[in-house]
Amino acid sequence: MLGLLCLPAAAASQETEPLLRLEEPPPLVAGQRATLVAVVELGPELPLLLTPHTEGTALASVRGRLLRGDAFDETARPLRFPIPVVARAAGTAILRVQLTSFRCDEANECVPVEAEASLTLRIQPTAP
Repeated sequence: MLGLLCLPAAAASQETEPLLRLEEPPPLVAGQRATLVAVVELGPELPLLLTPHTEGTALASVRGRLLRGDAFDETARPLRFPIPVVARAAGTAILRVQLTSFRCDEANECVPVEAEASLTLRIQPTAP
């Protein structure tokens, strides 16, 4: 425990730097509803907000914001979040997810902590 107290502030803050990634989904087909998964590594004491959005018309995100309570299991590490989407049409789309949080020091001075991940998806046409 004493070793943790002696860490420089920069080293201690690295423990709370968020990591965000998107899992590669199975192939998506136009007209299909699917759940994509965002994986977040962030200290359990830090609040978080996930904001997914899509680029292009082939894919639409169904939810605009996710909080810690929206995780599959909010006590798990790392956290895994469902991102419901609809594959609207054949084509290419980009899913971007923004993670926003903040970290406060002992003097209650807070700084924003952010991460972003993106995934390029190819939506297949429906089978004839």
